[in-house]
Amino acid sequence: MPELPEVETIKEDLRELVAGSEIERAEVLVPNLVEQPSPEEFERRIEGVSISDATRRAKNLIVELDSGDALVLQLKIGGQFLLVPPVQEPNSALMLVLHLDGNRRLFLRDETGYTRASLLDQTDLEARFSGLGPEPLDEGFGAEYLMEAIGGRRAQVKPLLLDQKVIGGVGNIYVDESLFDARIHPRRKANTLSRAEWEAIARAIRENITAGIEHRGTTFSLYRDVLGCKGSHQDHLRVFMRQGKPCPGDCGGKVVREKLSGRATYLCPACQDEDGPGGDGRLELE
Repeated sequence: MPELPEVETIKEDLRELVAGSEIERAEVLVPNLVEQPSPEEFERRIEGVSISDATRRAKNLIVELDSGDALVLQLKIGGQFLLVPPVQEPNSALMLVLHLDGNRRLFLRDETGYTRASLLDQTDLEARFSGLGPEPLDEGFGAEYLMEAIGGRRAQVKPLLLDQKVIGGVGNIYVDESLFDARIHPRRKANTLSRAEWEAIARAIRENITAGIEHRGTTFSLYRDVLGCKGSHQDHLRVFMRQGKPCPGDCGGKVVREKLSGRATYLCPACQDEDGPGGDGRLELE
């Protein structure tokens, strides 16, 4: 599923490759792709306008148009936004085609069919993202913020970190990797974590997100950039999708896969003690 680094990569590709291009017409091939407005109005409002920029908020890709509207794409599990040419024209799982000037086209495809699109004016755009938390690379993100936002909660730390109202853009891959780096078990209760542990979590999240962007995202199956290329961050992961393999630390243990709040969760039980440094997992910090 595209998380912040993957969507950031696509955003930067669009800025470089199609900013300034005119959308001559749009074809909505799967009507339920469009959440707002109707598919017919979507096609009408996007025809003949130019792409002024590409931005991102959390996991949302935003294509800004010179009409003042913004095309917002939620790529969900398997959404791909491909530029033809140079990418070979895809012929399956197509949901939307944007015909650009210069005989180029942007194809939105998704084998899962979960991708959603909205065409929003600036007021609706602000309302859409008003509930999202800060992003990991924002100036205001850090241990102090995490302690204030969720440090007193009795809930498990991993589901809290996945909450987009707490942190925008971070998903399952980068949370598991970050908790491993911080040596925090995903089931630890937030109110049992020390300041030092929150600092370790914040630092690990920033470092993992930065590395994911540098490696142009993580590809296990469906994620591709605008030129149809895979990311390479999967080659740098330490625990995610590595169940049964030796822990990359020096503990001598193995990575395991567990289920937590309906999510596949990867960790090293030897490095990430569920009881925490206190030994019994019951310590609740003031």
